[in-house]
Amino acid sequence: MDWLYNGALTAMYGLLVLSLLIAMIVMVAINKPERHWVGLILIVTLYVSGAIGFWEGISYVNWDVLGLILGMSIFSVLLEESGIAEIVAVWLLRRIHDPFLLFSLLVLSSGLISIALENVTVVLLFAPVIFKISKITQTNPVPLLIGVALSSNMAGSATMIGDPPAIITAGYYNLNFIDFIIYNGKPSMFFITLIPMIVSCLVYSRIWVKRGAIYTSVVGELVSPKADKVFIYETLFFLSIKIFLLSIRDVYNIPLSLAALIGVGGLIIARAFHRDFKTIRFSLIKGFEWKLLVFLIGVFMLSGAFNLYGLAKSFALAILRLGGSNLFTLTALLIWLSVAISAVLDNTPYVVTMLPVIDDLAAATGVDPIIYVWALLLGATLGGGITYIGASANLVAVRLLEKRGYRVSFVEFIKYSLPFNLVNIFTGWIIFIVFWIL
Repeated sequence: MDWLYNGALTAMYGLLVLSLLIAMIVMVAINKPERHWVGLILIVTLYVSGAIGFWEGISYVNWDVLGLILGMSIFSVLLEESGIAEIVAVWLLRRIHDPFLLFSLLVLSSGLISIALENVTVVLLFAPVIFKISKITQTNPVPLLIGVALSSNMAGSATMIGDPPAIITAGYYNLNFIDFIIYNGKPSMFFITLIPMIVSCLVYSRIWVKRGAIYTSVVGELVSPKADKVFIYETLFFLSIKIFLLSIRDVYNIPLSLAALIGVGGLIIARAFHRDFKTIRFSLIKGFEWKLLVFLIGVFMLSGAFNLYGLAKSFALAILRLGGSNLFTLTALLIWLSVAISAVLDNTPYVVTMLPVIDDLAAATGVDPIIYVWALLLGATLGGGITYIGASANLVAVRLLEKRGYRVSFVEFIKYSLPFNLVNIFTGWIIFIVFWIL
């Protein structure tokens, strides 16, 4: 009878986790209570109910990403205090007089840079410049910063060293760097994600520039900012070290949090030598994002529990029943299921759970599993941008805006993200069909 009891218990916990997921979406959507309380509710409920064990819950949290967010949040404050952001903002406004060109350049370049750098890092580096441009031009920074976050998310699976899902998938199927660019003579993830990113960035920029999201008619009024050159050189030096460490992190297994710690720790020590304790204290207080971290811990734990109780696998097996043996139908269902789940949950545990399911799909249909892999990564990568709880970079952007007095609700974020993501998902899907289905 133990198997019957265990089965009932698993079903009960699965129902609880699904209920928590729905409750989280509702609470975030109505913005009651505040997000950190939502995260705390998730953590306490999962632990008190016994759905997950203490150490099990700890293992579900991506502490490396949290360390990166914390370190880069503090570094972002220091970067702004150094005056670099204002210098870059003035430089851009003096040289680029076309609002569409400036807006699209910032959004698109963030996506291209995120091919090599982690998404959260890109958002935190771009944010000070965007806020300065917004202040100078007296425009709303929300569309531009959200555009940067959305764009940075798209390049995650362009290469095998991008986001964790791509790295894990490459290891699981023994794929190399070139396989993500060309596989069996066909364009693969690099082109499937890069082309939609370019198209969606241009469409998104056109929409918001037409709505007056930015303008550059203040060029004649710009005054060159005064800045501490030593502070600027120190900031650039430690920023370069951090970027270098992140660029080689996969070769030498350098944790994201360690790279962030070295960057921000080195700059704080340099400021301490100059006895600039006021700036150090201000950056630590303003950059300590404990509310954001609590919410993310709750989301990570819920994502882990979602996969622990087989909910993702159950959805995937439903794909096999619905799709039959038709490759077009199966990949379409896989892409859109991945979009839906990744919109509200961390995509790393989801992709890990789905890889064995991909094997089953491939065996049942006699198709190369890599075709299903590209569909999985396409949906999981592009789906995370629909809501701000689907990707850490989105949540960081929303939190940065809130600290500046620009509150972005769950529904409002979707109003910004939906046109961007519909363009990139359909563009990516069409490219996938042309390259891999027809």
